[in-house]
Amino acid sequence: MSGQTPIVCVRPPSWITPGVSPLMDLLAWVRMAEELGLDGIFVGDRMLSEAAQDGKKVYGASMLDPIVVLSAIAASTSRVLLGPLVMVLPFRHPVQLAKSIASLDAASGGRVILGAGLGWLAKEFTTLGIPMVERAARFEEMITIMRQLWKGSNVSYEGRFWTLEDVAISPVPVNGPPPIWMASFAPSQSLEWPDGWPKPALTQFDRVGRLADAWVPLVYSASSKRRIAPTVLGDAWNIVLDRAAIAERGRDDIDFVLSDWCYVLEGPDAKARCQQALGRFFEGDWDDALRTYTIGTCDEVVEKVRAQTRHIDHVDGYVLTPLSDERDQVAHLAEVAAQLRS
Repeated sequence: MSGQTPIVCVRPPSWITPGVSPLMDLLAWVRMAEELGLDGIFVGDRMLSEAAQDGKKVYGASMLDPIVVLSAIAASTSRVLLGPLVMVLPFRHPVQLAKSIASLDAASGGRVILGAGLGWLAKEFTTLGIPMVERAARFEEMITIMRQLWKGSNVSYEGRFWTLEDVAISPVPVNGPPPIWMASFAPSQSLEWPDGWPKPALTQFDRVGRLADAWVPLVYSASSKRRIAPTVLGDAWNIVLDRAAIAERGRDDIDFVLSDWCYVLEGPDAKARCQQALGRFFEGDWDDALRTYTIGTCDEVVEKVRAQTRHIDHVDGYVLTPLSDERDQVAHLAEVAAQLRS
């Protein structure tokens, strides 16, 4: 997509709290998003009923299983791109996940993008019996295996975690291996590095530069209630591009995608409605929310999004997540999308 008009995608509200199952409302929301011309639909991936790290609750809710909900979305739409953003790859077996993603791609007519991450919530790894220290190595091994399987040939592979002998899957993705968008950072981090980039961050940038079709960094911290500085985001992107160049990849090989959470303040009692939505999963007051998320009128949201990316050479795509499940928010995001494409 590099150099072209950016795509603008959305993540429908899909938080699950006790006694609430949002699937049917979510599908109506998704169909509306497609009708309004948005380009893609992404969903999150949370294993447990809430997320807490170092004694701090980051999210007080969970989400539907991504493959299940994406299958329903594929059947309810005809044009939009779709995928998880992000799926925690180390929770899965590479052959099983390659099969699931390929099946979803076939069912949707070749519309799948795989947003992929390492995971950050220690309790999820402990619960699944997966050493968290192995997550990066598992992630890279999975990417290698899945991309080979998606080509349709028989795969033999011997690695640290998995050994395959003459293995193939069917179906394979419609248009070859689907794009893999890779994440960086976690909502439990402060997103501040006053002493320079630590080694783990540089390792992440190297991985993205070598392997990703797009970089989708997290730009807010729900636990620290702040956002990454635009200059810091731009510095990180330049490092990613440098690492891509070392791997003999150019700017056309890797896209920059901004993923952000937002609320468009339009209509009567907009602030009160936004606060009510935040109360379902965010532990903080109104000022905390303004520091963490992108909240404002349509024009203000566009202005804030552009300010966040002012040190990025070109934004190839956006993924906007509304803070509320109100139906009119998708219409407002369509207005935001029109401005971001111009």
